[in-house]
Amino acid sequence: MNNFWVTVAHTAGKRIRTKAFIWSTAVIAVLIIGLMNITTVIDMFGGEDGETEKSTIAVVYDTTTADVAELLSSYEEGEFSYVAYPDSDLAAAKQATEEGEFTYVLGLTGDPSQIEAEFFSEGTDFTVGETVRMDVQRMKETIVTNELGLNEEELAMIYNPIVFNERALTNEGNIETEESHMQSYFMVYGLVFVIYMVILLFGSMIATEVATEKSSRVMELIISSVNPITQMFGKIIGIGLAGVLNMAMLVLAAYVGYLISGETYLETILQDMLEGSLLGYALILIVLGYLLYGGVAAMLGALVSRAEEVNQAIQPLVFVAMIALFISITGLNVPDATFIKVLSYVPFFTPQLLFLRIGMTSVPTWEIIVILTVLVLSVIVMNLLAARIYKGGVLMYGKFSFKNGIKQALRLGKRER
Repeated sequence: MNNFWVTVAHTAGKRIRTKAFIWSTAVIAVLIIGLMNITTVIDMFGGEDGETEKSTIAVVYDTTTADVAELLSSYEEGEFSYVAYPDSDLAAAKQATEEGEFTYVLGLTGDPSQIEAEFFSEGTDFTVGETVRMDVQRMKETIVTNELGLNEEELAMIYNPIVFNERALTNEGNIETEESHMQSYFMVYGLVFVIYMVILLFGSMIATEVATEKSSRVMELIISSVNPITQMFGKIIGIGLAGVLNMAMLVLAAYVGYLISGETYLETILQDMLEGSLLGYALILIVLGYLLYGGVAAMLGALVSRAEEVNQAIQPLVFVAMIALFISITGLNVPDATFIKVLSYVPFFTPQLLFLRIGMTSVPTWEIIVILTVLVLSVIVMNLLAARIYKGGVLMYGKFSFKNGIKQALRLGKRER
C-alpha cells in the first residue's frame, strides 16, 4: 500500500511541476479572467466614453401615415432615433443614407389600420428589422385606439393578459416551464462537455505518461520495485489528483474574474439554476467515467513502445468519447428518445447520456440505480482486465499492434504471476 501512495504522490507531483502544466494553467486562468471582463477590456482599449449613439432611421411617409411618422420621431425610449424625412421622397432618403446621413430608411404607406412598411438596410442583423417592425406596430396600435376613443380602462381590459396556470396531472408529476427547461438545457450542455473533456484529456495524459516511461526505459527500473498493477492504479489516481488541482485553479480564476467584473449573476445561478442533486450526479459520473476510460488508456499506453505511438493507440478510445458527446448533443433536443435510453446503459456512453437524461427528463430512481450499478461493475471488470494487460504490456517492446499486442501482453502477464 505504501508503494501505491508513493506512486500517486510521484505521478501527481511530477505532473504539477512540469512547465506545461504551470504555463497552461496560468494562461487559461488569465484568459478566463479576461473573458469574464471582456466588456471592461473592450471599453479600456476602445477609448469610448458615455452612451453609444443611436442609429438613425429616415422615415418616409405620406399624408395618411403622417401621424405614425410623428409618433416615431418623438419615440425616445427605443433603440433607434427616427427622423421624419420632409420631402417624402424615398429615392432621396436612400441616397442620403448611402452618403452617411442616416443608417436605415423606413417607408410607410397605407391608412393607419393597415400600414405597409418597407425597411431598407444592409441586412446583416435580422434583429434590427424585427425591432423596427415592433416599433411601427406599437405606434399603429396607439393611433388606432385613439381613433376608436377607447379610455385607459378599456385599453387595460384589451391588453390585460389572461391568468394561465399549468398543473401536474398527478401528485408525483412535474411541470417544466420554459425558464426551467432552458436552465436545465444549458447546465446539462455545459457539464456534458466537461465530462467529455475530463475523460478525454486525462485519459490521454495517462497513456502518454506510461508510454513516455517505457520509451525512456524508466519503466524497467520502476517495475523491479513496484508491482505493475499498483503502478497503474497509482498513475490513474495521481493524474486524477493533478487534474482536480488544475480544475480547482481554473474555478478559482473564474471566481476572481467574477469579483473583478462586479457582476451579481453568480447569486442567481447558485439560487435558481444549479441543482445540488444534479451536481452530485455529475461528480459521480465524472469520477466513474474517468476510472473507466483511464483504465483503458493506461492499458493502451502500456502496449506502445514509443510516446509517438500514443495517439494511434488511443484513437479507438477517442472515437468512443466523441460519439458519446455527439449523441449527447443530439439528445438534448430529444432526451426521451428510445435510442438515448438504450445507449445510456452502455458503460462507455453512460457518464454523458445518463446525466443528460437526469438533467432533462424524469428518470425513475430504480433505473438510475441499475445503470450506475452496471457502470460500477464495468469499471471494476474493465480495470481488472486492463491491469492484466498492463502487467504484461509494460514488458513489451516493438512495433505497436492492437490485436497481437493484447494477446502477447496477456501471455506475459500470466507468466509474471
